[in-house]
Amino acid sequence: MVTGPGVCALEAKLAALVADKPVEIAIHSTWIYMFNAEILCGKYLPELAAAVRITLTNRRIESRALRILDHIRRRRLSPNDYLILDDAPKEFSSTPSLQSRLVVCDPALGLDDLRVVSRIEEFLR
Repeated sequence: MVTGPGVCALEAKLAALVADKPVEIAIHSTWIYMFNAEILCGKYLPELAAAVRITLTNRRIESRALRILDHIRRRRLSPNDYLILDDAPKEFSSTPSLQSRLVVCDPALGLDDLRVVSRIEEFLR
């Protein structure tokens, strides 16, 4: 588990992709258990937080997929309104409604994976 500065080493790349776009980023990973929004944004994701609004999904919901479904329901989002980036596709095996919106990331590559960047850019158009 990475918990020090640089936890999102490619945050500048993501910040550049989403800058000036009408998007919000909702963190749904284990980071929601390690940090509150203020620490996550201020200490670990400052460039991204400067570019877009960052929120956290409900940490009282154990499953990543269920946290995302809760977030979608509360914000009344349609499938075209969101994209899910995650390195644990098995977390979504029981929620077919989310699978078409899931972009599986290799944790070793992250945003250095051109396929992932391409999906993000396509979504932002």
